Amino acid sequence: MSVKKLNRTDLLLAFREGKTFEDLDLSELDLSRTNLSNIVFNKSLLKKTDFTRANLTGSKLNQTDLREAIFFRANLFEADLKKADLRNANLESANLSGAADNSSQNTPRIFGADLSGADLRNANLKNAILVRVKFDYADLRGADLRGSNMTRVSLQGTKYDVDAFDNVINV
Repeated sequence: MSVKKLNRTDLLLAFREGKTFEDLDLSELDLSRTNLSNIVFNKSLLKKTDFTRANLTGSKLNQTDLREAIFFRANLFEADLKKADLRNANLESANLSGAADNSSQNTPRIFGADLSGADLRNANLKNAILVRVKFDYADLRGADLRGSNMTRVSLQGTKYDVDAFDNVINV
């Protein structure tokens, strides 16, 4: 895989032109407060990238390396995070709701993702489909998990509220 390095200006210009992005290195970029809705970043390297308050609604982040990325108050509504590596990412107060595909196959959108050590305090995961997700040593305190399907998740060492899983499916 050959990975191309882009800066913020190049990325935003290409995004406005409607391009999709795969196999890119966007590590450590400041993409805070940026509208990146419906963008495709599949198989890209986004380590330590700052997405604070960014709009990533409907974005595709399949098999993307997002370790230590910052998604504080980011909007990831209906984002596709299949097999994304979000270890030690900061998703505090992020909106990850509606993370289910509405297609006839009802394919999970957060399938096989690694959220080990992630900060998900006060994150909105309402009605999310979280199949085979690793939450090991993550912080889920205050997260809204109502209606979420958490089939075959790993929660070793995870911090969570005592009633966090009251209205969750398949924990």
